Amino acid sequence: MQFSVRTLVASSLVLLQMAAANSTCAAQEPEIVVEVDRQQVYEGESITYRITLNHVENPSPPQLSGFDRFQPESLGEKSLNSQQITIINGRRSEIIRRGQQYNYRLTPQEAGQFNIPAPTAEVNGQTLKGREVAIRVVAAAEQNVVLLEMKSSKASVYPMQDFTVSLTVAVRQLPGELSDRSPLSVQGSDPVSLSVPWLDDDQVPSDLVPKIAWDDVMNPLISRSAGGRGASDGMRVNNIGSQSAFSIFSRGAMVFLPPSVRTTRTNKDGDRVPYVEYTFEREFLPQASGTFSFGPVTMKGMFGTEISDGRLDGEQIFAVARAITVVARDTPLKGRPSNFSGGIGVFNVTASLTPASASVGDPMTLLLRVRGEGTLADIRPPDISGIPEVSQFFRTYEATESTSGSAREFTYSLRPLTADVQQFPAIPVSYFDVETEDYVTVSTVAIPVAIEPARQLAASDIVSQQVRSTDTRLEVSDAGIFANHTNLQDLRANNVSIGLWLVIWSGMLMFYGVASLGIVRYQRIHSDPQERRRRSAKSRAAESLKLAEQHQGAAKKECLDAMNHAVTGLIADFSRVSEAGMTSHDAATRLQAIGTDVSLQNRTTDFLETCDAARYGATEKSTSELLIECELLIGDLGRELEKLC
Repeated sequence: MQFSVRTLVASSLVLLQMAAANSTCAAQEPEIVVEVDRQQVYEGESITYRITLNHVENPSPPQLSGFDRFQPESLGEKSLNSQQITIINGRRSEIIRRGQQYNYRLTPQEAGQFNIPAPTAEVNGQTLKGREVAIRVVAAAEQNVVLLEMKSSKASVYPMQDFTVSLTVAVRQLPGELSDRSPLSVQGSDPVSLSVPWLDDDQVPSDLVPKIAWDDVMNPLISRSAGGRGASDGMRVNNIGSQSAFSIFSRGAMVFLPPSVRTTRTNKDGDRVPYVEYTFEREFLPQASGTFSFGPVTMKGMFGTEISDGRLDGEQIFAVARAITVVARDTPLKGRPSNFSGGIGVFNVTASLTPASASVGDPMTLLLRVRGEGTLADIRPPDISGIPEVSQFFRTYEATESTSGSAREFTYSLRPLTADVQQFPAIPVSYFDVETEDYVTVSTVAIPVAIEPARQLAASDIVSQQVRSTDTRLEVSDAGIFANHTNLQDLRANNVSIGLWLVIWSGMLMFYGVASLGIVRYQRIHSDPQERRRRSAKSRAAESLKLAEQHQGAAKKECLDAMNHAVTGLIADFSRVSEAGMTSHDAATRLQAIGTDVSLQNRTTDFLETCDAARYGATEKSTSELLIECELLIGDLGRELEKLC
């Protein structure tokens, strides 16, 4: 009875909590919250547009209708079904969110002042409407100080056919006696800023694969030259480093200096003007057909324009290179063979048949393997039933398909229809070769087979088992079940013990009660995902540290990434926040909010910044030294966070 009362009380508490949660959600009306990061931009720049469906369970994505003046791009969505607990200066606060957050990048297509239309969403059969947001797009003024030119090596390609996008930044040469200096070296501690979407992997469409990762493109371009304090020769690109460990080199973003050449250009007045040209390039490989947009590209900052009274005067410049497009067209219909597999690239095909010997009607298995480089996932199984040499001698069944490494495999079931066949015929498969821009047909090799006629049974082959002479006849009695029994004692169990059954039943009930209590307690402890995350935080950090040790020496970047992940992951797991994008500043902020020791906060910040500096050779510490430091830091952090959280 004691167990029943406790269970009843626990169930009542759970029901009360659920009722309270439901009443809270019911009291809060669904809404659409619209936010932008800024309301004035230059033509070619983008804004971050956020739509939050609040107090909504299982929402559908919002509808962006009437956004013709913008180029919207989804940046993903984030669930707000979360419970966050923070402790600041000993005070505990709890934030509960219910809904979904959708993030977009909006690029205005024209200059002017207008409104971003209100988004709508369907929630429980009701249409919710957000608010309009006013925005001002400032057109770039005509000037000849900075010229941006963007082009592609090919205007149109086929999938799996690479092309190169390049950007030329032409900056007018400095005047007078400063003409031999770089025009990007006189900005002091405030370098000019360049925004190039296609240099950011996160802004590259999913069907377009860069052949080189963005950090491998940008790392060789880091500016190593510096003038005075905080001054360097180069430009900021995509604000890289403003919110990461790149900031250890300066208080702003990292500075990059691509290769440059000095040249002359003809201005609008027909005069030849000297410029310094800087070039960025990146190679891409489309995985599917479609139209891919690159840009717009923008550049802004202060540029030296004239010398007055022995002093260089500057002008604030904003320049734009409009977007260009590259079309990845579908394979041509003209000349497309009927056995075109859908593959684009270079492939070969092989086949195997098992068993090679069978009788008419016996099952056989054909394995067709297409191997090569290209759009492997798009390759369809050939219709072998349409090949006369196959359909005449074999019954075929629909193929199953799978991918294994660089091969696409199709498995067919077959049954021979006649013994008048000596081989399984060759199977032709066609693909499109982007190098020759033509269709290519390859075939398997014919497979010898030995098919025998199906065996027929003679009458003598059909035998039955002889019945013994023992009489085993079954008799049916109309008298019922008692017909063959004259004593009722034969139909009852005489050894049933009621006491034994009561003991067994009681034991089963007690076991059920104890097991139920244990299950409820286990679920209460382990059902909370945040609690599970906190409990496994130290083990996850240890795994990351072990991974860093494995990459030590052979893969420096992976080693540094693993150490960074070990520290930031430990902090994120204990403080119940997202680890993605956590910088050294974010880590210090979380540790301060939790109330950790100041010296431990400083150690963590210094270590994360040193790790990021090591990526670019800006520290003398080796990875082995950093590993030792990381192991000590993980131990101290784990003990401190476990105590406070």
